[in-house]
Amino acid sequence: MKQLIIFILLASFLSGCSDFLEPKAKSEFVPKDASSMNELLLGEAYPRYDRAELNLFLGLLDDDVDGAPYQKPATGVNPSLWTAVFSWQPEMYDQMNKANGSNYSTYKRYYELILGANAVLDYIQDINDDDVNMVNYVTAQALTLRAFYYLTLVNIFGAPYNQDKTAMGVPLKLNSGVEQKDLARNSVEEVYAQIIKDLDEAGRLYHLLPEDQQWDANYRTSLPMVHLLLSRAYLYMEEWNKAAIYADSVMTNKNFQLLDLNTVADANNMGMPVYMDHHAYRTSPETIFPYSNISDCVGWLYNARNQDGEHSYFRASKTLLNTFDEKDLRKNRYISRSWYIAPGETESMYQAFGKVAMSEDRYYQPLTNGTLMFGRSLRLSEAYLNYCEAKAMLAKQGEAAAQGEAIRALEKLRVKRFAPEDYQATNISGTEELINFIRDERRRELCFEDHRWFDLRRWGMPEIQHTWYPDEDTKIVYTLQKNDPGYTLPLPNTALEANAYLHQNPLAESPRKGTVTRTNN
Repeated sequence: MKQLIIFILLASFLSGCSDFLEPKAKSEFVPKDASSMNELLLGEAYPRYDRAELNLFLGLLDDDVDGAPYQKPATGVNPSLWTAVFSWQPEMYDQMNKANGSNYSTYKRYYELILGANAVLDYIQDINDDDVNMVNYVTAQALTLRAFYYLTLVNIFGAPYNQDKTAMGVPLKLNSGVEQKDLARNSVEEVYAQIIKDLDEAGRLYHLLPEDQQWDANYRTSLPMVHLLLSRAYLYMEEWNKAAIYADSVMTNKNFQLLDLNTVADANNMGMPVYMDHHAYRTSPETIFPYSNISDCVGWLYNARNQDGEHSYFRASKTLLNTFDEKDLRKNRYISRSWYIAPGETESMYQAFGKVAMSEDRYYQPLTNGTLMFGRSLRLSEAYLNYCEAKAMLAKQGEAAAQGEAIRALEKLRVKRFAPEDYQATNISGTEELINFIRDERRRELCFEDHRWFDLRRWGMPEIQHTWYPDEDTKIVYTLQKNDPGYTLPLPNTALEANAYLHQNPLAESPRKGTVTRTNN
C-alpha cells in the first residue's frame, strides 16, 4: 500500500515536472534516494503558490473586515458566495455551492498536503541512502509541514485550546496507508500534543544539519520556522515561558532583521500609491517562509473592475483603521487602497487586505507574476509579538523582569514603523495596560495575515458585527455573539459524508439573521 500511495503522489507530481524521474516501469516510480524524496516533498506536501483553497475564507471572518457600500455587481456575480462566510452561516458550504456550483473545502486541501508529508515520512524510513544529512533534512521538512497544517486545521475546526482542550479537534492521520475504518476526531489537546511532538523532532533533526542547511531562502521549511511555530503553539496553549524562549530564538537569528518601513516607498514619481510584497525574500528581511496562493488570500477581497463595474464587497474595518496612530507608517504601507471613493468620503477606500504587490494603475489589482506570487508568509515580526505577549502574561503572573523585557522588545519593533521624528516610546506602567496595548499592536502589525481570527478565539471570543449592503437602500448587520459557536467553523458536508466517524461542531441557530435597516435615498 505504501508503494501505491507513493506512485499516486509521484504520478501527480510528474504531470507538472519534466525531469524529476523518467522511469520505464511503474515500480521505478518508487524513489530510491533521499534527494528524490526531497523533490517529492516539494511537489506533494508544500503549500506552493499554485495550490488553491488553503485559508480561502479566513479573511472574511474577523473584525478587521467589514462590508463596503453598495456598488453595481458585475454580470453573473452571486454575492451569496461571500455573504455565507462573512455572516458566519452554519450552512456556509451549501450556500457557497449554490452560489457558483463549487464545493470549497479547506479541510480537504489540508489533508491532501498532510497525505504528502505522511507518504514521505513513511517511505524515507526504508530508503537505503548514505546521505544521512539529506535523510534528516527531508524528515525534518515533512514533520514541520505536518505540524503547520494541523496547527491551522485545529484552530479552524476545533475549539480554542484555552477554552476547552478536551473538545473535538480534527482527526490525526499520521501515515499514508488506507485505514481499515474511518478516523474519529481527536481532542484539541491530542492534536496539540502531536504538533509539539512533530516540531520537537523536526528541531532535533535540524540541529544535526550543517548551519547552512538549517535555514536558506529556498522556500523550504527551516529551524527558525520550527521555532516560530513552537512559539505560536505554546502561546495558544498559554505556556508563556516556552512561547517566549522559542520566539527569542527567532528574534536573535542572524538571518533575519526587522524591516524599517522608512525604507519602503509609499508612492511613485507620479504620486500613485505603491504597495510592496512583504512575503518575498528579496523584498523583506523578515521573511522566514513564504506560502499560499495569492488569489486565495485576496481574490474575494479586492476591488476588481470590468466594463460592467464590479461590487467592492469589502473594506478594512473602521475599528482596525482607528487603532493606528496618525503617524504610523503601517496604515498606508500595509493596507492596500482601492480606486473607489465611498459616498460621503474624500479618500480612496482602504481594502480588506494588504502586504502584497499591486499594479500602479487606477484599478490597484494584486500582482501575481514573477516572484511576487505568495499571499502569506511566516515573518520575524510575529516572533516579536509572540515574545511580547508571553512576557506580558508572565509579568501578570508576578515575574519581576518580564514587563520590562516585553516593553524593550515592543520598542525594537515599533521604532521601525514610524519616521524617526514621529516615533514616541510607549508610556505604559500597568500590566493590564501593557497586555491590551500588545494585543492592539498585534492587530496592527499582523493585519490580514490570518492571525486575527485565531487571536480573537483565544482572547475570549468577543462580539463581532459585520455590515452588508445588498442594494443602495438596505443595510444588514450580522452579529457574532460573544462565545458564539460560530467561532468554531463547521466541518464541510463532503467530509462528513465521506467519514461516518466525524461529528459536526455545535452550530449557531440556522440561518443566522441580520438586523435589516432600509433608507429611501
